[in-house]
Amino acid sequence: MRRVLHMVRKELIQVFRDVNMLRVIFVVPMIQLFVLGYAITTDVKNLKILVCDRDNSSISRGLVDRFSYTEYFIVDREACAGGNVEKRLFDGDAVLALVIPGDFAHDMDRQARPEIQILIDGQNSNTAAVALGYCNRILLEFIRDSLAAGNLRFKRSVRFIEPVSRAWYNPELKSVYYMIPGIISVILTIVTMLLTSLAIVKEREIGTLDQLMVTPLEPWQIIAGKTIPFALLGFLEMGVAMTFGVLWFKVPVAGSLVLLAALSAVFIMTTLSLGIFISTLVDTQQQALFAAWFILVTCILLSGFFYPISNMPQWVRVITLANPLRYFIEILRELFLKGAGLSVLWPEILSLGAIGLTVFVMATARFRTRVWE
Repeated sequence: MRRVLHMVRKELIQVFRDVNMLRVIFVVPMIQLFVLGYAITTDVKNLKILVCDRDNSSISRGLVDRFSYTEYFIVDREACAGGNVEKRLFDGDAVLALVIPGDFAHDMDRQARPEIQILIDGQNSNTAAVALGYCNRILLEFIRDSLAAGNLRFKRSVRFIEPVSRAWYNPELKSVYYMIPGIISVILTIVTMLLTSLAIVKEREIGTLDQLMVTPLEPWQIIAGKTIPFALLGFLEMGVAMTFGVLWFKVPVAGSLVLLAALSAVFIMTTLSLGIFISTLVDTQQQALFAAWFILVTCILLSGFFYPISNMPQWVRVITLANPLRYFIEILRELFLKGAGLSVLWPEILSLGAIGLTVFVMATARFRTRVWE
């Protein structure tokens, strides 16, 4: 192990004396975490809504005010004056439109069923569905509050079933709580896999790997000496990212930190092995960069980070079973938000461990063959 420690020391000195490498390891990931933490969100806010109030009564104006005093919508009250509502939706002036008929207050007063037209631009189906849900909730709250205030009078007894909902694990339904663990996983993958592959290929390009081959070092000692420094940097990177996520974005960590560290070690071993494997397939740093980027993008897209795996075709879901990032993102989300333990996470742990062991065996075997061929 003394030889391995000398290799680790050499690698750490080489990393920390390279200013550009330090920027890649520490500065760039923090910028990514900060920017992506705000940019990648499933929340739908500040949607422009066209309001055409043909009734212009106190009741209709009160309803329009409900849409104005919320962070979800930006109300344009001049929709009727400016021209056809449908044309403005077609031109992209707004995402949805609210059309209140001229007899809206009269229908409510005589206990008829008032009608309101909601037009939605359905190009983005997710945004349209969320916006429609916001509209329905505002309308229901308007009717409930009007009944409670006595503005609506019914000749017969009317009973309403009012559901009481509660969101567990993320009471405020903040998408940042869901996204930050995924971003941390992606950053950890970039730092460990990409830098490992580039470091080994760089050694081969400048000829220092050949010098290591003529030393008394065994193959496993070279591999350990090249990977342990980046494993340590990976843990340091994850600690910094988690601290930033908890203190800045207020993401809760409900699970065991010891379990998180242990499972992170398994994932880091997997990504480091992927980096070693990539280095055995290419000859230059440019090729290593393209190969690592191809694998990284594929892993991200098939991890469930952006799109639920359940929405993917069956044959794609089969491919995702070999994606370690899929399991680690799920583990982080379960640990952060739910505080899950081994009894819940054991399927993901077994899958991640099997993938990590397989990749490690393939990488070490390929490395021995490539270096001593």
